[in-house]
Amino acid sequence: MMKLLLSEYAGFCFGVKRAVDLLEKQIQKGDKRIFMLGHLIHNDDFLRDMEKRGVKCIEESELEQLNPETDLVILRTHGVKAEMEQHVKDLGLPYLDTACPYVKKIHNIVKTEQETDDPQFIIIGDKNHPEVEGIVSRIEKRDNDLVLVCKDAEELEKKTAILAKTSKRRWIILAQTTQNIAEWKKCLKKLKKLYTNLTIFDTICYVTEKRQCEAASIARMSDMMVVIGGKASSNTNKLAEITSEYCPTLLIENESELKTHSLKPNMTVGITAGASTPDRIIEEVLKTMSEMKNVEEGMSFQEMLDHSFRTLVTGERVTGVITSILPNEIHVDLGIKHTGILPADEVADDSNIDLHELFKVGDDVTVMVQKFNDAEGTVQVSKKKVDNYQNWDKVVEASESSTVLKAKVQETNKSGVVVSWKGVRIFIPASQSGLPKEASLNELMGKEISFIIISLDPSRRRVVGSIRAVIRAERKAKQEKFWNEIEVAKQYTGVVKSITAYGAFVDLGGVDGMVHITELSWKRIKHPTDVLNVGDEVTVFVKEFNPETHRISLGYKTEDENPWVILPGKYNVGDTAEVKIVGLTSFGAFAELIPGVDGLIHISQLSDRNVNNVAEVVRVGDVVNVKITDINYETKKVSLSIRALLHSEDTAVEDTAVEDTAVEDTAVEDTAVDDTAVDDTAVEDTAVDDTSMDDTAMDDTEATTVE
Repeated sequence: MMKLLLSEYAGFCFGVKRAVDLLEKQIQKGDKRIFMLGHLIHNDDFLRDMEKRGVKCIEESELEQLNPETDLVILRTHGVKAEMEQHVKDLGLPYLDTACPYVKKIHNIVKTEQETDDPQFIIIGDKNHPEVEGIVSRIEKRDNDLVLVCKDAEELEKKTAILAKTSKRRWIILAQTTQNIAEWKKCLKKLKKLYTNLTIFDTICYVTEKRQCEAASIARMSDMMVVIGGKASSNTNKLAEITSEYCPTLLIENESELKTHSLKPNMTVGITAGASTPDRIIEEVLKTMSEMKNVEEGMSFQEMLDHSFRTLVTGERVTGVITSILPNEIHVDLGIKHTGILPADEVADDSNIDLHELFKVGDDVTVMVQKFNDAEGTVQVSKKKVDNYQNWDKVVEASESSTVLKAKVQETNKSGVVVSWKGVRIFIPASQSGLPKEASLNELMGKEISFIIISLDPSRRRVVGSIRAVIRAERKAKQEKFWNEIEVAKQYTGVVKSITAYGAFVDLGGVDGMVHITELSWKRIKHPTDVLNVGDEVTVFVKEFNPETHRISLGYKTEDENPWVILPGKYNVGDTAEVKIVGLTSFGAFAELIPGVDGLIHISQLSDRNVNNVAEVVRVGDVVNVKITDINYETKKVSLSIRALLHSEDTAVEDTAVEDTAVEDTAVEDTAVDDTAVDDTAVEDTAVDDTSMDDTAMDDTEATTVE
């Protein structure tokens, strides 16, 4: 039995279908006479059909015979020369440009590249084909400019000498949209050996490429190939050239040319069709072949045809094959005539991912159909949405187990923020953001946050998450750990959270403690802000705590800074010190001995005279000298005296006067001694008499005492 293999890419490509559909709409309007400037597509059957419907094909020379009021010009699918298009415009004729988007893309490349530095062009294609003529016509010729058109690698080889002379120029390499893929690759290989300054644009139509690759694959498995299409069609002829390398090939325009006698039993016959071949002709050929009795049973020809022409609908999931990877998108073969375009931001949440690291050409990828673009023959697809559905079960599981999830914030609005976890969109209300009411939700934009799912609506596929719940759970865990490990005197590093008139509250990591104002400094302070500010990182220690009331008293000042510990190393009782008056009372003045230690100068010690009012002697801010008269470390009191210093000065003056008198007395005594020495002899002579006198005197004295 005969086995038939039908190409999925047989028939109109999207560019031809677009042109035919545009023409059909104009025919249906019926408000103007329609003229095709050149053959709309290269298929005689189609052109004859159009002729019967009143659509006439004309040459450029006939344009001036048309009437702008009643006639419409159709510019063909392959594009027209630039001067021809300009001629239509100059005549004021209404026209409809049906040029294939791939052809228009080449026109734009040519225009853009000519705006850069001194480009030269090489076009791989048929120089006599309308498409190539249209491209060449849009390249402005300047001095020393060179535009080469080579149909294949062999012709390119012959022009090597010309190319070598201009090897230092920058070359732009383009391909006719229907160019043979194998020849294109051969040409590129040759050019890369000649040049280092190449800019290559692979402008071969994607569908053409797939059609050629599939035709070659079918031909390898077939005993014979049937190629359906116009003999003037470039892409149809290239299909026949490709398949003929693998098996005998029959090129036909319609079913009338089908040579059924050449088809033998037990043969495998491959069937494909060019991009300009109408579906009607393919159906007629298939119908003719289906009437043969020696065809292998299985899929009917109608089923094969339907499969070949199958389409997809929006929202449908389909597995395709990656055909190319660009920096910002992936091209996917979906098995239809539209090229699947998978943008980077439809691959994953992070649009900055490197697509080349995640995918390779030839990989299978399951995507969801989103939006068709018939004008360009593409369909936008999304992998992210497929992942969304596949990961829904994981979201449900995470919701049931209260699993903490992580994702980056992608959107913000007045109501909350939006994240995407494994392709599933999750909304987090502002009340669950974990931010204070006055804070802006924009603070979370682009940040990775932790959250749990608190609400799930499977019917509407709505998911609500909470950052606040995670923060609360983390705080609770920290608190439990904290109260299990807290000890008196244990040190913590925390952040000042708030300040009141009586102290500062410090966040110790989910638990707050308070440092009373008296514990902030050894010095006298008026307010806690004299020492700390909100946001300061501080080291504190536990003074006491109550696990039941969750109250913690903290210490901040340390013994190293205790002025009563520092004082003994600086002053002792009896020392003189320069002090500053810091306060006045009715009974004396307080003065700062060292920071944190004040001494009292009693009113009686302010002066060596009576003082009724302390302010008569000193004022706050005065610096005076005092004597330390007493230090009591137990009661932490110091007594100071100004008067003691004044008395010391008076004593010093008196001592000086006494010393002066003693010196004078000594001088007198010295003189007396000297005088006595002169009369020593006389004294000796009268010594006896003096003794007698003394005795008599003694007796008188004794008698007087008795009385």
